[in-house]
Amino acid sequence: MKDFTVIIIGGGASGMMCALRLAESGVKNIALVERNERLGRKLSATGNGQGNVTNENMSSSHYFSSSGSVENILQRFGKSDLLQYLSRLGGLCAADETGRIYPTSRQASSITDLFRFAIAKAGIQVLTGETVREVRKEKKFIVHTQTNDYRSDFLVLACGGKASPHFGSDGFGYKIAADFGHTIIPLHPSLVRIKTVQTDIRALKGIRVECEAELLRKDKSGREISVSSQRGDVLFTDIGVSGDLVFRMSAFSRSGDVLCLNFLPGFARKDIVEVLERKILNYPDMKSEDLLRGIVNSAIGRVILKRCGIAQSAEVCTFHNIVNKLTDMLQHFRLEISGNEGFENAQVTKGGVSMRELDDCLMSKKCDRHYIVGETVDVDGECGGYNLQWAFSSGAVAAEAIKDRINNVDGN
Repeated sequence: MKDFTVIIIGGGASGMMCALRLAESGVKNIALVERNERLGRKLSATGNGQGNVTNENMSSSHYFSSSGSVENILQRFGKSDLLQYLSRLGGLCAADETGRIYPTSRQASSITDLFRFAIAKAGIQVLTGETVREVRKEKKFIVHTQTNDYRSDFLVLACGGKASPHFGSDGFGYKIAADFGHTIIPLHPSLVRIKTVQTDIRALKGIRVECEAELLRKDKSGREISVSSQRGDVLFTDIGVSGDLVFRMSAFSRSGDVLCLNFLPGFARKDIVEVLERKILNYPDMKSEDLLRGIVNSAIGRVILKRCGIAQSAEVCTFHNIVNKLTDMLQHFRLEISGNEGFENAQVTKGGVSMRELDDCLMSKKCDRHYIVGETVDVDGECGGYNLQWAFSSGAVAAEAIKDRINNVDGN
């Protein structure tokens, strides 16, 4: 059985950052255990392969957790710290017009390579192709893989979540955490396309629109309550809807919920009514299919007319009595949710190890010297580099805490 000072399970963004920061701080005998044949497979695919590492608008307000806050972690290793660190490793990053920060190469794999080069130079023991079967603690941590047993003084769980299992994230980290007594907040796919009842929206496939949306759910009394509201782009797809707004809402959505779209955000109801009534008055011979031109996408306009029971060839002179109905449909276009594309197609996992059971340095309150970082923790962020920032930040903070703990022991 080979002994190490620290074993890190998981060679993704959080695991690589933790290992490298430990080595740079002088900690010796570090093992990075990865089930894939190479490190950073999921990192290399982030940001549609372009590597959206963080965001100009970085703050804790872009994160969700039912059990704690990320503020402390971001303060200790935030956006500026990450960008300076990547620069020191030999990379350059820049923000696009939306504030998303990418490597100037626009290749996520280049970020992975920076870490691989540095990890190799630091002498970290990289154990790829090693699938962990069991972890237990005697006097030290015992990590049992399909072929070997390893022992360490410190253990870092950086296994990721359940999202995108083709990259090796099968949720096994949650079992390890649960075996050590941790509570696992229920898991849901996040940053994933939402499926909706199709019926009349098949013709909208490929149309992208900026709108406001509200996620509605019936309570026990049958009354609809608002679960979440967002503004952003919605892309109609062959199975439902996608886009940044949908990704942000996906973690909260459930089958049977209703996604209510406002195609005219920022416009008061009375202003929309006034425009429609004026148009009907000025063009009494206009056909209904032209009534909503210049107001919404033509295909969306046709679907709205159909939902209102209006034939496309009808003359608008008869429409004065349904202007309110049209306005309602423009501002409250309802889509019944039938599900989502699941963990297989999700970017991140919502839920995970409860933050209440981790200290300010992400060490387990259930087991001394056991740290849990990255997506395994009950933290998920909005689309735009926030989840990758959390992975890097949590790995760096855990490394700092382990280094301090080792130095204090040595000092005594």
